[in-house]
Amino acid sequence: MTSKEFEESHREIRPDDASNCLIASGYINLVYHTLGGSAEIMECLVNHGITEKILSDPAAQVDFDKLCLAVFDVMRMLNMPNAGLSIGEKMHISTHGTVGMAVISSATVGRAIDDLARYYQTRITFCDLNAYYEGSSLIMELTETHHNPELQATIVETMMLALQNAVEFVSGRPLSDSKVLFAFPPPEYAEQYDNYFSGDVEFNADKHTMILPAALCKLHCITADQQIHRLAEEQLQQKLQEIRSSNLTVQHILALMRQRPSDIPGLEELADVFSISSRTLIRYLQAQNTNYRELRNIVHKQMAMESLRNTDNSVESLALDLGYKDTASFRRAFKRWCGCSPSEYRDSLKKGLPGA
Repeated sequence: MTSKEFEESHREIRPDDASNCLIASGYINLVYHTLGGSAEIMECLVNHGITEKILSDPAAQVDFDKLCLAVFDVMRMLNMPNAGLSIGEKMHISTHGTVGMAVISSATVGRAIDDLARYYQTRITFCDLNAYYEGSSLIMELTETHHNPELQATIVETMMLALQNAVEFVSGRPLSDSKVLFAFPPPEYAEQYDNYFSGDVEFNADKHTMILPAALCKLHCITADQQIHRLAEEQLQQKLQEIRSSNLTVQHILALMRQRPSDIPGLEELADVFSISSRTLIRYLQAQNTNYRELRNIVHKQMAMESLRNTDNSVESLALDLGYKDTASFRRAFKRWCGCSPSEYRDSLKKGLPGA
């Protein structure tokens, strides 16, 4: 698949301008140098509108989809399917700006993880991070909000290694007692994961998660600094308030819908999230050339295709997960989206047919 085909394949699963994910130039610089920093790589970036001027501006931000297309080109050019592992290994906590400052200066590892989950969205807009306890374990769950399934492994590998690097840095020890679960099949280079991840790795999970012993959270951070943490948190609180006050985007609505695919929030509930009326939300969606029903179909279509691609779950189970009352309704909807039945789509993937 070429980058042009890649771009076309994603244009059809979202309305125009639905992806408002931006990424800071610092991350792009990291990607550029990790992949070799050659003139050929710079040319790939420039071909997608990422110029040297942007890379040299620490305040610059770039559309995440443009970076994905450029990285896709580089991976294909260098025959480097494991790029996510290489990039993630280099992603030190200091790469994350003020978020990194808050994490590094936290009093305990638990507070550092809490800060990561609380302020993640001030730096990363193409994934959501949630942290919670289950028994004697702390779970860090990563949820993708982007629309680039061909780069799913690359993106999730990078983010999981970034999380591991952050926790290992503040705790001062390797996470050998951790477990990392990926919600996709083992890639062709799966044996390399042991060289990058400190704990056990498993594939074909329901969610992307890192599982840590809850006792780890009580450890004092070796880099704790109360004054720096207070200053960093003040800046992050202000940034979070700015984001929340102007966060009505189609991308955010899609992300909220993806969190509850079997019980997608209705118009009234979504409007309440943004403190507006449902009528105002309808007018906003109309201005973006879309509507609530179309966005709901986009989420169901994307998640159905992801599940058929990455799991062996039955069509009946998938219909239930997406909130359909019966399998027949889901089959009709899928055929309307893709022009074939779910089973035919899965068969085409297994056979490697063009267009699958």
